[in-house]
Amino acid sequence: MNINWGALLLVAVATITAAIAIVGLFSLGVAALTSAQRSRGGPAATLPTVAGYACLTVAGLVAIYGLYLIIPQFH
Repeated sequence: MNINWGALLLVAVATITAAIAIVGLFSLGVAALTSAQRSRGGPAATLPTVAGYACLTVAGLVAIYGLYLIIPQFH
């Protein structure tokens, strides 16, 4: 049995990159939403709120796409 080390390295790098991206987007979303709450409403709170929900949505979509790729019944 031979191990394809190049493919294993590629999968490991892709996994670490995706994990960092999901955690980073989620963290940015939470930070943006908490900063919007601190500004007490008004037009200054609109941009961080929209950005926060956008980051959370993208992080969720990336996680769902990862599940789609992993679970064979979805194909």
